[in-house]
Amino acid sequence: MKSVKVIIGICLVFLAINSCRKLEYLATLDEVVLSQQETQTDEVLSDVDIIADEAVNLNSNLLKSGTIDNSLYLSSCTMVTLNTQSSPQTLTLDFGTGCTGKDGKLRSGKILVTSVSFNTFPSVRMKTFDNYAVDGKSISGSIAKTILKDNINNVRTATIQEDITITLPNNEGTAHRVADFTRQYQLNALGVQDDNKIVSWGTFAFTRVSGVKVTKTVPTANPLVFSGACHHIVSGTVSFVTSTGHSWTIDFGDGTCDDKATLTIGTKSKVISIR
Repeated sequence: MKSVKVIIGICLVFLAINSCRKLEYLATLDEVVLSQQETQTDEVLSDVDIIADEAVNLNSNLLKSGTIDNSLYLSSCTMVTLNTQSSPQTLTLDFGTGCTGKDGKLRSGKILVTSVSFNTFPSVRMKTFDNYAVDGKSISGSIAKTILKDNINNVRTATIQEDITITLPNNEGTAHRVADFTRQYQLNALGVQDDNKIVSWGTFAFTRVSGVKVTKTVPTANPLVFSGACHHIVSGTVSFVTSTGHSWTIDFGDGTCDDKATLTIGTKSKVISIR
């Protein structure tokens, strides 16, 4: 009888350990998925921003070589219409039923941008969407952006308010993001787009598919850097806190163009794939 009790006790301990390990694994898995979803959202919206700016520059001769051939994103299948005679001025990027950009991403639908003036700063721009999708991710909602321009350093700084819903592919559901942050456009050499960078910092509220609310904070001291040439976030740190009490950080590295980031929960860290 004693031996039976000992065996039962060992089994209960074993089950408890396995249960704890399972819970720890699920928590880590959940944080990885959430980090991936929010990072992909960041990159999709950075894409929208840089594509719209590229279209404005190409169609208003702000670049030294203002042709599609010299673009980083726009390909010949994108129909770009810039109307500077209307009030407000309008920019329409029409990707039709499917258009693959020079970054290899498949887009469809339209990005719509309005502004009192695209070339006078400060410039206030509003973006909306008409059945827009990129690589299966559908985007709806609005983005308001106020841009200031530093001509000496060739840098533009914008305050941005987002209210965006993203529908994920493969029946993964929808996620909602509300953000208020600062984004700096480091254009570097004029007419050379592959050295362009978008640097962002601020706070983001993200409600994921499951309904869990997430607050994301990007510090000014170590902001997110989106590389125009790489088409991805290449450096910066992010801290996450969820409505269920979980917290963790993501470090995107030293600027190397890859799909890796380091996720840290408490004292434990692991390298994850973002895409």
